This record gives sequence, C-alpha cells and structure tokens, in this order.
Amino acid sequence: MAEALLNLAARPETGKKWAQRLRRTGQIPGIFYSHGESNVAVSVDEKALRSVLLSKANLVDLNFSGGRNEKCVIREVQWDPLTSRPLHVDLMGIKLTEKITVEVSVRLVGSPAGVKEGGTLQTMLRELEVECLPLDIPEDISIDVSALKIYDAVHVSDITLEKVRILNDPEQVIVTVLPPRLEEAPAAAPTEEAAEPEVIGHGKKEEAEGEAAEGKPKEEKKDKKEKK
Repeated sequence: MAEALLNLAARPETGKKWAQRLRRTGQIPGIFYSHGESNVAVSVDEKALRSVLLSKANLVDLNFSGGRNEKCVIREVQWDPLTSRPLHVDLMGIKLTEKITVEVSVRLVGSPAGVKEGGTLQTMLRELEVECLPLDIPEDISIDVSALKIYDAVHVSDITLEKVRILNDPEQVIVTVLPPRLEEAPAAAPTEEAAEPEVIGHGKKEEAEGEAAEGKPKEEKKDKKEKK
C-alpha cells in the first residue's frame, strides 16, 4: 500500500473569485470532509498535489497548517479541459478501523500467447472498485495474462484478493485477446465484356422504339394515298 504526504492550509474565503486568485498563486482550492465532521475549505500547492497524483498513492497523510493531522483518500480531482490544470480537489478523511470504497488500478503482467499468434490484447477495465480497510488497500491489482489465447478472457469473478472485496459485476470482462482482423477482399471491378451487352441492348431498344415511332406516320400517309 502506497502512502504520500500533503500539506494543507485552511482557507477562510470561498467562492469563484477566491478560487481564481488561489490558482494564480499556484494553489488549488479543495474540500476536506469526514464522516460526522464539518467540511473544511482548504488549499494545497499545485506541484505537491501533482506529485501525489503521479505517485498513485492510495492513502494520503494530511498536515494542516494549524498542526492537525489526518489520513485521507483523494476522492475526486476536477481538471481544466483546456489547460489540463487541476481546478479543485476533494479529500475524504478516513478512520483506519472503518472500511472504505476505492478504485484500484489494474496492472497486466506478461505477454499473452494469443498476441504472439496475431491476436490483439484489449483491456476493458483499467480500474476495479474494491471495499476494504484503509491499510489493506492494494497498490494495484496484478493479472498474469501470459496464458491467454485468442478468444480467452479474464473476468472479475476470476480475481480473488485477501481482505478485499471487489464490487464490480463478476461477469464483467477485465481483459481479453481478440482474433486477428480479416482484411476484406476488394470487390471485383465489372469487366467491359460484362457491361457491353447491357449498354448495346439498351441502345438497340431506344433505336427500335424510335424507328417504330417514326415508321408509323409513314404507313398512315401511304394508306391515305391508296384511298385517294
């Protein structure tokens, strides 16, 4: 289980304007909350927050500027879609004797046999939701995929962890090996010989219809002359 340290400062002011001022100084606004306690508006150094996020620590030790210490998990981080900067962070305080629900990353180990045969390894779930005591949170969930052949898959029900309960649907696929893609054969272009009879036949039909239309009046004139 990985842990990290984060220093916090309580912020007396809240609101959009104050949040923007904090970000301009390299601080990120956030909220610390814990069961049965009032929420605390805090700020944290952006670089320090990024460092903790990159470490993928499951538990974070918080040091408040007033000397208060807490353990927490980072429940949510809001990001700016344009600048990719963190905008806000939610920190959930925990007690070591109470179970919590967190998401743990999936780590694939080995090279699948099916990939060597031309298949493609596809990951369907990159994280699993688990319930356990804070000190039992695994750093990641390792899955050995070496034996997977084409069409083989690992389901949630295939994973067992000590002291940890996986909350995902047991039937969900975590990873699978897909078969090689078959290239579609190009459609055969019509030959001139196949196309020619249709064009010629169509032209003859038009000519025959035209001749019939032109020949009919001539026959009528001929009949009139004979009557005279």
